[in-house]
Amino acid sequence: MRSRPHPRPAYRSSLTSQGEQPTRTTSLVTLTLVITVPAIMAAALLRPRSGGRRGR
Repeated sequence: MRSRPHPRPAYRSSLTSQGEQPTRTTSLVTLTLVITVPAIMAAALLRPRSGGRRGR
């Protein structure tokens, strides 16, 4: 005989029932990407090219 599934806790409804709005914060991964990607792109674009390819 199968046991009854346990009801899942209502996280969303418990937040709204308290009357407080959940604070929306940017995740640490997103913040890191927003800061580092432009710096990496600028470094790659401003990098001096090697002098080995003079024929091109």
